[in-house]
Amino acid sequence: MAGLRTFDAFPKTEEEYQKKSSKGGLSSLLTYFFLIFIAWTEFGNYFGGYIDEQYTVDPEVKEDIQINMDIFVNIPCKWLHINARDMTLDRKLAGEELKLEDMPFFIPFDTRVNDITEIVTPELDRILGEAIPAEFREKIDMRQFYDENNHDETKHFVPEFNGCHVFGSIPVNRVTGELQITAKGMGYPDREKAPIDEVNFAHVINELSFGDFYPYIDNPLDNSAKFDQENPISAYVYHMNVIPTIYQKLGAEVDTNQYSVSEYHYTEADNAIRKAGRVPGIFLKYNFEPLSIVVTDKRLSFIQFVIRLVAILSFIVYIASWLFILVDTALVAAMGPKWSLRYQPSTKPQGILE
Repeated sequence: MAGLRTFDAFPKTEEEYQKKSSKGGLSSLLTYFFLIFIAWTEFGNYFGGYIDEQYTVDPEVKEDIQINMDIFVNIPCKWLHINARDMTLDRKLAGEELKLEDMPFFIPFDTRVNDITEIVTPELDRILGEAIPAEFREKIDMRQFYDENNHDETKHFVPEFNGCHVFGSIPVNRVTGELQITAKGMGYPDREKAPIDEVNFAHVINELSFGDFYPYIDNPLDNSAKFDQENPISAYVYHMNVIPTIYQKLGAEVDTNQYSVSEYHYTEADNAIRKAGRVPGIFLKYNFEPLSIVVTDKRLSFIQFVIRLVAILSFIVYIASWLFILVDTALVAAMGPKWSLRYQPSTKPQGILE
């Protein structure tokens, strides 16, 4: 036991032959504080985990999927014609399954108007926290909603019900298709035809998503508006690529869909509608990708974490020691021995022999 007490694998210089330096002590303290910061960061990363994204071939065979929408259109509901058709030549009157409500058309506050759609990948915690299945309300008090979004208190308007609130969920075949919002007598034959002076397809998209309805998850077209005062008779075409996405964390799972979108605007003024073979309206084209994305929150095992932490801290100590030696050598060569970081000249009087 006595031998073990005196055993030292790394022999050190006797203390009487050492010259201590306050500069060296300061550099050691800075290194220790940096090591503590790195260790604290690694502990945070260990408990927080990391996001792993995997692309796989969609294993599920689904025949249909629902489209969730909440749209304001600047045309009375009685003149709207809403249809869904796909590549299987299946066509359905979507207007009979959606809910239509007359309203005074307006653009809500904090809505992107004629802006380029930005695709932002939300964080996993936000998705899991806001993924609350819900249903659309049966009826909205549009007069109250209009008053809440009208911030001009000096004016009192009598609302004109010149718009239509289209909302609800509609099941469609899970194949390439198109949801069409047009005016009666334009595009499809009808017993009535919408007056040309009441046709205006300026619109606000409050919600547009695929799959289960999660109203608090933002999608690329949510809270966006298209408005062209000079060309009210226009065609707005949205091309969407829908990708099934599964979010997983600590046993919780959200099965939803995300999509990318490109948009085109055709106007009657420059004959762009006729050249494109279009009629005025809003056209939502959708295509389903065969791949799916699985976003998972993962965490290293404790053994892996300890090995990783020891390796990082050892590397930092090794680099810090060499950096200290290089800086000290450069200072001594350039400024002289008194600038050395490793020791400072003794202030005690020394004799000849010393």
